[in-house]
Amino acid sequence: NKNSPFHCLSQVTDPAGRFIIVHGRWGSKPVTLASMYAPNVDDPLVIQIFFLQLAQFPSPWVIGGDFNCSLDMVMDRSSSVQVAQTHMAKTILASMISYLLSHRVKACEFLPRLISGHSPIRIQLEAPEDLQGPYRWRLNPHLLTREEFMGEIKSAIQEFFQFNQSAPSSPDVIWEAFKAMIWGKIIAFSSASKKAFRQQMVGLEQELRGAETELYKNNSEENRERVATLQHDLNELSSSKAERALLRTRSRFYARGDKAGKLLAWQLRREEADRLIPSSRLPDDTTSFAPEAINGAFQSYYSPLYSTQ
Repeated sequence: NKNSPFHCLSQVTDPAGRFIIVHGRWGSKPVTLASMYAPNVDDPLVIQIFFLQLAQFPSPWVIGGDFNCSLDMVMDRSSSVQVAQTHMAKTILASMISYLLSHRVKACEFLPRLISGHSPIRIQLEAPEDLQGPYRWRLNPHLLTREEFMGEIKSAIQEFFQFNQSAPSSPDVIWEAFKAMIWGKIIAFSSASKKAFRQQMVGLEQELRGAETELYKNNSEENRERVATLQHDLNELSSSKAERALLRTRSRFYARGDKAGKLLAWQLRREEADRLIPSSRLPDDTTSFAPEAINGAFQSYYSPLYSTQ
């Protein structure tokens, strides 16, 4: 839409014409738009290059186009013939997990095929909020003591180098892609563990609430033992959660002593980000996001106030 408040800041195009990535501002919020047309052959290198180029731009990302492969072999195919998943589909799924591609979809519908043989899709996305502050991800060292975590990471590493061992990419590109993949695997496992922990806590709390109600109705030995058992289980879960929080706090603040390190630098950068002025209204009633224009507007405003008449 030519009336949309979108301002292009930078763009990247593929020399072969396979994809285009446009980064800009939609009003006052940054957004990255990308369109991909994958080849008809199973070439995962094109997908890897696309996501590596896309990783240079901040989220949110809105990706469209045609990847020419089925991500879900059951839902994305009309034929009942069983076929193997392509390498491009595996690379796309791994990239979606690695880069945490997610969006809030409010509506989605298929439109009539008017021009080509493909049905266009119209998706309505919810605009991201600017209320969330900066987040610094850290590896939970307790995950290294869990056998299922180590087994999943080991199998992911073996699968990655099995598909990328003879790739024509440079070692630097393969190494960066491997770091993104393993980072996404760790975050996915950690998120699933936290979700299971919360569900276990909620389930125990609901069972305890029901057991206390039964104990109030019938003060029997069996009901008292059930209430005591549920309280013990909840206490163990709460103690483990408090222990992990205490160890994390101790490692962040007390282990360094009086030495200045990454934590102090992170806090200073966060304070600088809080004091940042993202935009300013210029004398010609236009809003600019450029730092040079913002500095010039402040200089032109405060210079007459502090000048001697």
